[in-house]
Amino acid sequence: MRKITLGYTLHALMVLSAFLAVAVMGLCLWLRYEWDFKHYVYELEAQKVMWTGPYLLITSSSLAMATSAVGVWAIAAEHCRLLLLFTLGSGMSVILGLTGISYTLNYGIYQSDLTPWLEQRFWDLFHEMDYNERSARIIRIIQEDIQCCGPSDWKDYPAFNKVVPDECRNPATGNIASGGCAEEFARWLEPKTGWLSGIALLLAIIQLGGMLISFLLRKAILQEKRKENKPYCLVPSLYSEV
Repeated sequence: MRKITLGYTLHALMVLSAFLAVAVMGLCLWLRYEWDFKHYVYELEAQKVMWTGPYLLITSSSLAMATSAVGVWAIAAEHCRLLLLFTLGSGMSVILGLTGISYTLNYGIYQSDLTPWLEQRFWDLFHEMDYNERSARIIRIIQEDIQCCGPSDWKDYPAFNKVVPDECRNPATGNIASGGCAEEFARWLEPKTGWLSGIALLLAIIQLGGMLISFLLRKAILQEKRKENKPYCLVPSLYSEV
């Protein structure tokens, strides 16, 4: 009875983790290929900063889906080695997932390492915009789309004897955006990376629970086989253990 309960519980957790893994991968792919965000990342030359975390989470979620399939097979066959493989694969997935979450949060939310990096990058563009058309175009597009003005705020323009551009103004009211582009861009990105990290963290917690239940299920299977004086892990002959 205990073995059956553990098997059903582990099966339910694996199904849930598979759905969450699909959600994490979908969000990562959307963040990677969504046109506006991809355009900003390329223009800011921020591929390493903003895409390392999602890439790690894509790897973690792929491994989570694979281990879920292995886990279903292990439960059906009551295969101890497959349960062990499931546990090891889930552990690797959790480690990759937590690493990806840490990197995503460290370079994906307001008041993280992303904000000073963005501020330095926007200052570089700001100083280059007088003679570099590409830098001028990048900062104009971001100021208009994100509704920000200057690297720190709109006062950066008069401080360097520059005219405040029209992109800094609200098209409806004509008011100048008060926020700097570094902070506003980080605020704009935060909901996206926040949701992604939250779902990925929930997946990691469920995987840890699955690892614990897998260990208990394997122990229950071994105890049952000992009582019946049978090999520890009875499986079809193709997968029989020595």
